[in-house]
Amino acid sequence: MTFHRRVLACGCGSGGLRPALIVLALAAGGVARADEAPPPQSGSGALGALSLDELSEIKVTSVSKRAEPISQAPSSVYVITNDAIRRSGAISIPEALRNAPNLEVMRIDALDYSITARGFAGFEAANKLLVLIDGRSVYTPLFSGVDWDQNQVLLDDVDRIEVISGPGGTLWGANAVNGVVNITTRSAFDTQGSLAEVNLGSLDSDVRLRYGGQLGESAAGRIYFTAFRRGELRKDDGAHANDGWDGVQGGFRTDWAGDRDTLTLQGDAHDGTISDSLGLPGYVRGGNVLGRWTRRMENGSTVELQAYYDQFARNARLIHDGLKTYDIQAQHAFSWLGRHQIIWGGGYRITEDDFYTLTEPQLLTPTHRRVDIGNLFAQDEFAVRTDLTLTLGLKLETNTYTRAELMPNARLGWRVSDRQFLWAAVSRAVRNPSRIERDFSLPGIVDPGHMGSEKLIAYELGYRGRMTDAANVSVSLYYNAYDQLRTNDLSPGGVLPIYVGNSMEGDTYGIEAWADYDVRSWWRLSVGGSILGKDFRLKPGSLDIAQFEAAGVDPDYWVKLRSQMRLGDRVTLDAGLRYYDAIPTSQASGYVGAKAYLDGDLRLAWRVTDALELSLVGQNLLHDRHAEASESRRDKIQRSVLLGLRWVH
Repeated sequence: MTFHRRVLACGCGSGGLRPALIVLALAAGGVARADEAPPPQSGSGALGALSLDELSEIKVTSVSKRAEPISQAPSSVYVITNDAIRRSGAISIPEALRNAPNLEVMRIDALDYSITARGFAGFEAANKLLVLIDGRSVYTPLFSGVDWDQNQVLLDDVDRIEVISGPGGTLWGANAVNGVVNITTRSAFDTQGSLAEVNLGSLDSDVRLRYGGQLGESAAGRIYFTAFRRGELRKDDGAHANDGWDGVQGGFRTDWAGDRDTLTLQGDAHDGTISDSLGLPGYVRGGNVLGRWTRRMENGSTVELQAYYDQFARNARLIHDGLKTYDIQAQHAFSWLGRHQIIWGGGYRITEDDFYTLTEPQLLTPTHRRVDIGNLFAQDEFAVRTDLTLTLGLKLETNTYTRAELMPNARLGWRVSDRQFLWAAVSRAVRNPSRIERDFSLPGIVDPGHMGSEKLIAYELGYRGRMTDAANVSVSLYYNAYDQLRTNDLSPGGVLPIYVGNSMEGDTYGIEAWADYDVRSWWRLSVGGSILGKDFRLKPGSLDIAQFEAAGVDPDYWVKLRSQMRLGDRVTLDAGLRYYDAIPTSQASGYVGAKAYLDGDLRLAWRVTDALELSLVGQNLLHDRHAEASESRRDKIQRSVLLGLRWVH
């Protein structure tokens, strides 16, 4: 059922030929003049960033839970580096995720975002993307999504963000249906010294402080503090939306490294004050602590044990929701017969929630619930030949609501040459029902306890390669077959009570493509985008009154372009453009719709000294204000500027 907005219908377009040609032409555009570009520089070359060779060899862990070069990872994965985050001008995780061409990022208001991969956009539908921060899941089972306001990661400490579009249930479990976002922060060994940064903006602002140092010969640690403000967006008539909020967050991380063992202990605490659209003050506060121990065995295998505790409480829009999470997981990775890379393990998670409305009637029965989730998984990457690998995996997961779920996975990777890689995959993934979907109750009106898991069978085919010394390209095709998607059904005969069921099915299909091109040694262009087709239908006998709400509302296509320039030794100029196709209005549900839009940002930075940098950022420069999302409660984002001062010693 819907708490945050009215129900809406999905716009299910297929995209058409013109947007397909646009994305493919742009993705291939980096190849057109590659013979005219000089060889790219490596290391800290003229771009002050990773070379294309180094980008293609970035180690990712999200695809197989072990470090492997992205050039040989059989999945649609995009990596946002620390340098890319800083040069984009982003000061929050959601804004940093705009860098990923395979993500659909929509800001709903000052507090909330809809962030999805391969469709299902909208606050109520964006429930199929699993988000991890250093191995800690921030996907909440209360409403099946992410409270982005509760995760103010210090962006300077982020090592990389791995964005997988496509299912990852075999390794990461239920809810990794359409993708996985894995945010990895730097080791304390890599953040020594002091950092002070101030970003003052006409819309959003923050202050960041961090200090790191050695703790004896084998350990290091850091502490940080950040204060931030998220300004009010605007209504259609230009009036203030009264949705601004602010907060503080602090935390620590310690790392210890021995001959065979490594140990990490880290934690965060945050407190924020919310002014929401209802004109009532609210808050969001919480904290977490995580520990991880890894041992490298003499035979080359590794054992890892991780545990964390996370809790938060939030009052917003007349709803209080709180959650405590206890999680423990272990895994063992080893080689067998020289041809098998095997990883297996398991975990157990307990969540205890507290959900109630601030006015009567209460909408969940009971208002407190404990949910237990256990899992066992195993995956084998088998070298069929020196250039061909077959990966087979399976996860068994149990949960309080739907009992046992199986999530198998098969992936084939073919290294055609040193620079060309083809892959294909078939996967099954599930999404568990949320607390709201399972326990929403109004006597005589809504009957609880009916919804089961949503299910997906995904088919994928991809290519990744270096077309020339100056250009790399990634292209992925997919077809997703969904079953038992959420509906709000009337009882047989079209009468009350309503129940949350699983009587929708459908398909999505599309293409994702991106490319990097070194125009000159000092100038890089990155372009990418996605085309999405959707076809959803109700099963015979369904009396869904939600008008395909769970299918989401998405543009048929979007394109993103970024330019990075180094103008001399100490000046950089970075620009970005993004174009999103329109989402039509649905008269049946009162869904607002959104116009197609083109918008962009610009960042000019001057490194005054080796330790001091000044920057000026302009965001959403092409419009006074515009709406990105399709929510009935959405606000409009206005043009803004940001002045930054960053000191590192």
